[in-house]
Amino acid sequence: MDKELHFGLLGETLLHTLSPEIHEYLFARQNISATYEKIELPKEEARLILRRMKDKNMLGLNVTIPYKELMCDLIDVLDEHAQKIGAVNTVLLKDGISYGYNTDYIGVLSMFQKANIALANKTIVILGSGGSAKALIYGFHLAGAKEILIAARNQVACEQLRRQFPYLETCSLTNIPNGDIIINTTPIGMYPHTEKSPVDITVLRNFSIACDIVYNPLMTTFLQLAKEANLQIVTGLMMLVDQAIAAHEIWFDKSLDYTIGNHIHDILSARF
Repeated sequence: MDKELHFGLLGETLLHTLSPEIHEYLFARQNISATYEKIELPKEEARLILRRMKDKNMLGLNVTIPYKELMCDLIDVLDEHAQKIGAVNTVLLKDGISYGYNTDYIGVLSMFQKANIALANKTIVILGSGGSAKALIYGFHLAGAKEILIAARNQVACEQLRRQFPYLETCSLTNIPNGDIIINTTPIGMYPHTEKSPVDITVLRNFSIACDIVYNPLMTTFLQLAKEANLQIVTGLMMLVDQAIAAHEIWFDKSLDYTIGNHIHDILSARF
């Protein structure tokens, strides 16, 4: 393509994001001339993002915390998956019409597939009831999980999730049942507060696999404790990379080989 295309990432705080580098690698790999900017906005200005996209002639946008749910109300046409999840992390602007998608659930399913972990018939406990949990709940259900439980302090948020996903179960953080997979979606353990874990090792010993969608640091305290308890470990960086690949498939209406994400993952993980 000889015409430069424009993309961006919308969020509130984007200091430590790896998304620009991931997308710039993908553009280069596909010989696409494109820019990718970080767009940090407060909530009142974030509501005007579609106007900004049109003014800047942007083709696509990624959306991160805390605006994924807000975007559902702004988009003209919601993809069925984004509609069911209730969150948008990828936007396509075409002929003046905005289309909203969610590629987080694709990223998490790809992450487990690459780790050779089958999700079918598994009991999965998700730590945290925030917006990030929604795509995981949806993805795990699609993959045929036997039971999906949310363990969180915010009981109002838990009840809202149960209404949205009738197949979901809830439990308290102090009474987590045994299961197969435990996955952290809370920011606990994220840089710079890396010394914390949402649960202790006694909880982790009741599982065989632990995953953390936090990727900075790559080996969180939560995962270090899980490793000490002899659990199989899945880090969250591959989810970030593969949801970005899925966004490119939407923006450019093409299929990509997800193994290219392995190389990006290896380059980025070497920094941690």
